[in-house]
Amino acid sequence: MTISFTYVKESYLFNKKTFIYPGLIESSKQADDLTPIWTIQVTDREASICQGRAGPPVMSSIIEGVHKDLAQFTYQGKLTNGGFDGTRSTWAFIDFDGQRYDWMAGMMQNCWKLEDAQGATIAQYIGMSRDYKIRGTLVLQAKVNEALIALIHLTTKMLRYN
Repeated sequence: MTISFTYVKESYLFNKKTFIYPGLIESSKQADDLTPIWTIQVTDREASICQGRAGPPVMSSIIEGVHKDLAQFTYQGKLTNGGFDGTRSTWAFIDFDGQRYDWMAGMMQNCWKLEDAQGATIAQYIGMSRDYKIRGTLVLQAKVNEALIALIHLTTKMLRYN
């Protein structure tokens, strides 16, 4: 089972919103007639994700550290964290059930693979496209709950710090 999502940057110059659409979209023009299923809003040290185009945050994060290499996530009153793991050279986080996940960089820094503690691939993120508004594509390769999906989406923003 695989589920794909495409990240499309909002068209305003200084806006920090990214819309997440189901499926693979090759051109941002394709997204014009679609409704996003998630929206990520990023400020200097905070990020949040809501369902649809706007609404109350489903999950929020505070980005910390001199190099923005640590984050604390809040979901329905629960807290967890993530950050760069220098010993493994991964961006790791703990989900709300206490399970560890590691984003591992591929040969190019804009291709990442998410693995669970047993080494199984959960998702892949490719952060490149010919269309400058398309920020990347995420492919989930395992069944996950809503909290983990939101956490995965938010942590993709930490991989590139944008």
